[in-house]
Amino acid sequence: MVSEAQTYKSRNWSGNIYLGASNMMSDLGGSNFVGSRGIFDWDAKATRPAIGAGIAVHMGGVSVATNFLVTHLAGNDAYSKQEFQVDRNLSVRTDLVEADLLLEYRPWSRNKGFNRFYVYSGIGVIYFQPKTEYQDEWYQLRELGTEGQFLEDGSGPYGDLSIVIPYGLGYKFRLAKSTSLILDLGFRKTFTDYLDDVSTVYADPMLIGNEKGDIARELSDRSQTQKAIGDERGNADKTDSYHILSIKFEYIFGGKSGDGCYYNRNPPKTRSTRINQRRMFLK
Repeated sequence: MVSEAQTYKSRNWSGNIYLGASNMMSDLGGSNFVGSRGIFDWDAKATRPAIGAGIAVHMGGVSVATNFLVTHLAGNDAYSKQEFQVDRNLSVRTDLVEADLLLEYRPWSRNKGFNRFYVYSGIGVIYFQPKTEYQDEWYQLRELGTEGQFLEDGSGPYGDLSIVIPYGLGYKFRLAKSTSLILDLGFRKTFTDYLDDVSTVYADPMLIGNEKGDIARELSDRSQTQKAIGDERGNADKTDSYHILSIKFEYIFGGKSGDGCYYNRNPPKTRSTRINQRRMFLK
């Protein structure tokens, strides 16, 4: 006779690797608004690949997970049809690394057909490095102070780290005894407006050049029409954000895909209950 411990585990560990696509919602490119407007700033041309990995422990209808992500975020005023943005003529590629602690919840873990759907949220930190290409060379923008951060009355350079709030939803498809394929859509709220190096107003380009050199002066204002000091360069009222759409491959260590994760929250008490639940999962 097979023991209950061998057929059901109330807690299981899993690991996952994934490939996805990132898209940044920021001041550059996107919608016909000045400044970020969240999901309305989505721009297919700015989609870039993302890769990641994670580890999770599953406990009934709840999982605690870690997540690690690497991607390039992109923004380009040439992608927009908004006159202000086309005239501003700025572009960015932001190298980004993210690490998160997540709480995953399966609200319908006891319901047939919906027991593999989950939602999640948590907290994390990102390291980001905005860059731009100019005359066939790439330049890191933070150290140039393109909005006058290094001037005497400037705000100082913005940090390269930011807290991030990840949240999203997903669905898991069983592949084999210990493996699942996961479709995951995640959103990231950040607390910085400088993922794209654009936030406030135009500073004096001559002073920027005197402080940080000719390249900094050129990159501070690449607009097609001359801008005055203090003219709007970005929208400081809204922070930047991004989202990730990914396909994950998950492996359950020492168990079955579903142990402690997709079955009922309470361990089955009888052999017939275990058989019925197994049939439900395979449908």
